[in-house]
Amino acid sequence: MPANIQQLSEFSIPVRRSIIKRDLWLGIPLVPLLVLMFFSLLICAGFEQWAFLIVTVVVFFLLRKITKEDEWLLDIIIFSLLQPDHLR
Repeated sequence: MPANIQQLSEFSIPVRRSIIKRDLWLGIPLVPLLVLMFFSLLICAGFEQWAFLIVTVVVFFLLRKITKEDEWLLDIIIFSLLQPDHLR
């Protein structure tokens, strides 16, 4: 391999983490976090079911674990649930 091609293949550029990874709110994307907070406030404050806070904490950590594996999975699930069921 010629020397100039080898130098090009070994060339690296520093890349900022914000370009590679997305920004997350408390470790999960914004839309699932807002949905979780909305239902938690509705059930806990509206219906006075304070035991639902335990479910909220468990779901929050489950969403964080899912997001740690694949940070786009929750957005893909929400997007696919909102799409119409028919094909054209």
